[in-house]
Amino acid sequence: MKQQLVTWFDCESDAGSALKATCLSVSWITCDLNNNFKIIEDLSGTLNSRFKNSRPFEVDAMLAHNIPIENIKNQKLSNCELVDEWEKAFKHLSDKGTIFATFNGFNYDNLLLNNSLFINLKFPYITSKQQFDLLPAVRACSVFAPNALKYELNAKGNLSFKLQAMLRANGLTTEKEHDSYHDTLSTLKLGKLLNDKAPDVFSAALELRRKADVLPKIKKEDIFCWHEAYFKTTIYCGTHLGESIFPGWYYLYDFRKNPEEILSLDIQGLKQSLSRSKKWIRTLKSNRAPIIMKKEMYELDEEYRALGMTEIRKRYNLLKKYKEDLANKIRLIQEESYNEKKDFDQTDQHPEEKIYSLNVTNEERNLMNQFNLNNNPKERKNIFNRFKRDDVKILAEMKVFDNNEEEEFCKIFSLRDYKRIKKRIRNFILDTSDSPSPFIKIPAQQARIDTLRVIAEKNQDDEKFNQLQEMDSYLENMKNNYDKVS
Repeated sequence: MKQQLVTWFDCESDAGSALKATCLSVSWITCDLNNNFKIIEDLSGTLNSRFKNSRPFEVDAMLAHNIPIENIKNQKLSNCELVDEWEKAFKHLSDKGTIFATFNGFNYDNLLLNNSLFINLKFPYITSKQQFDLLPAVRACSVFAPNALKYELNAKGNLSFKLQAMLRANGLTTEKEHDSYHDTLSTLKLGKLLNDKAPDVFSAALELRRKADVLPKIKKEDIFCWHEAYFKTTIYCGTHLGESIFPGWYYLYDFRKNPEEILSLDIQGLKQSLSRSKKWIRTLKSNRAPIIMKKEMYELDEEYRALGMTEIRKRYNLLKKYKEDLANKIRLIQEESYNEKKDFDQTDQHPEEKIYSLNVTNEERNLMNQFNLNNNPKERKNIFNRFKRDDVKILAEMKVFDNNEEEEFCKIFSLRDYKRIKKRIRNFILDTSDSPSPFIKIPAQQARIDTLRVIAEKNQDDEKFNQLQEMDSYLENMKNNYDKVS
């Protein structure tokens, strides 16, 4: 039987926001789904890196993964070198046709990978060809196969879907929490358990791992079920209505709402109905590996069960006649709303924030590759001078600054450039305002340390107190270093 490779991966970083974070550790484990999740050792690995020169850390993120600062400072790889090795390994895996799997990766790990590549002048989206996230599958299991897995309750009395909670509830042991290798291995084990206990849910989670497969699936199925999770996981039963204003996003109609009430509305009434909190139009994103289940699953929800399939089918048949016209009206309304918000938001983005808006040309991409591959300082400067946009130049300068000391930086650029870049960083990391920033701010983190130290002292937690002292010392030294910039 042909191998079906799945590469599970997990990252540990220095910030809660993937767009601000530096990946400090990444691990991946590749297994063969067709051979009972057998691990393929030569397609697995772990990379660790030092901090970036420009980036302070977020205290709570550091406490979560608990990697000692001295360990991070003494790593052999710079962060740039980690990203180089990460890119190389994942390109190789992608070429082998692997499926990339994470736990909450759509909201963090994939974003961290993409942004790490982007700010290092590399092409992101390596994992986008085939990817799925185990967290939505575990949530889907809670409603579509409610007795398959066990769950803990959180402080609010709701099911907890955190990885460590799922492991405890299902008797899956882990040697170390919030460690990239052990979290990767634990995610694999949980994925295998889900496959064993709820194979239909696991298969559905894998089925739409390619974006191109989503639209044919939802157009083929007249009525189908899916789930969404906010404060709790909810079953939806509905149908595909049409394409949204964003490519690859689709409108779904929720049959809790009788189409007769909607089709009778004029455009103003439709606007008002769309703005109400109980949304009958849902949005499905093809790049999020949606989980589509059979329509028979409607019986697992009390509201749909009360409606019955006869009524649901009646609503579908009515909607079917007018779905194109309704979808067009909704697109016009939402496009108008989107343009108003876009016009209102005049915030300028910094280069590090432009992963979705920089729109790199083929010529620029070629120059970026040359800049990354060339080790000759004079030739790198010549390539740099051929970049036409300031945003790209800033990313290139920041890459060199973040991974080299002053002497090496000045072999490519000038001392004046070094000081200019350092001033730019200082304005971000020493900022005391609440204004948005692509960088973590040292004053806010030191204030957080002060609060946590008081708690640690009160609890007589010497270990945490010393850990906070070490963090404060690191940030204070960093602050003093940037304070000296003239």
